[in-house]
Amino acid sequence: MNLQENSRRQQGRGNALGFWFFRMALRLTGLRGAYGLLYFVCAYYACLDRAAVAAADAYLRRRFPGRSPAFRRWKAYGLFVQQGKCLIDRHAHNVGHCRFEFDSSQLREVCRELLASSTGFVVLLSHTGGWQLALPHLRLLTKDRPVSLLMNAAETPDVQAHVRGDDAGFHVISPDAGPACVVEMVARLQKGEIVSIMGDRAYGGQAVEVPFLGEPAWFPASAFAVARAAECPVLALFVPKTGCSSYAIEASLFDAPLREDRQSIRKGVATFAAALEAFVRRHPGQCFLFSDIWTRNEP
Repeated sequence: MNLQENSRRQQGRGNALGFWFFRMALRLTGLRGAYGLLYFVCAYYACLDRAAVAAADAYLRRRFPGRSPAFRRWKAYGLFVQQGKCLIDRHAHNVGHCRFEFDSSQLREVCRELLASSTGFVVLLSHTGGWQLALPHLRLLTKDRPVSLLMNAAETPDVQAHVRGDDAGFHVISPDAGPACVVEMVARLQKGEIVSIMGDRAYGGQAVEVPFLGEPAWFPASAFAVARAAECPVLALFVPKTGCSSYAIEASLFDAPLREDRQSIRKGVATFAAALEAFVRRHPGQCFLFSDIWTRNEP
């Protein structure tokens, strides 16, 4: 199955009826009741959806080298359940159904110095843990400083209607605008604003090859390329789920890539990949890449 076919299968998952059942379970039984449905739904995907299992297996083969296909299938099931929990939490947080606890002490400490200056900075996110839940806290910390999100419309309308909502209040930049979106991001950063970019999927854009989980992997270069052009630092955020209703927000700050160093973008990407690898080694069940970044699929 090629990349385009796999993308269509992924976009076909999730529908209004399915989200209605989870919303009702959340309303009537709380988080744990909604979580309970996941174990049945995810068992279907783990047993019968070969595309979903293959998408997870690209990561699992590197994270658990030498383990049997049956072991990796069980781990894929765990990944589906854990991602489902994070999606339910995302909806519950957005609609105010449940109060979640966030340990954001590290983020506040790192951001204190950043926000004290007038320099803009790039926020680098990845498909791990409850990464969407970092956005509301980013809004609280940045206060009056504008925040822009580089967002790819990869979700179905049903997902957008029933799960999304945490991008409200942010300026959205579409990568479909091509070079114009890069110009806008650099201009906003130079004005002292904040731009958020996903750092683990290239979506057909410029990518560089760096080590990740013992093999060369392709990571997008856009975040560090934009930071180099704007001469601003990069802040990577990781949001592991630590309990039924608790998360932590971990922050890693990278210096602005040097303009005079032609390898500074690759070095920055490699540093981020190392931080991401450290995260997935601590939290192997919270890596939702579901993409073979070790294979260069696009030109």
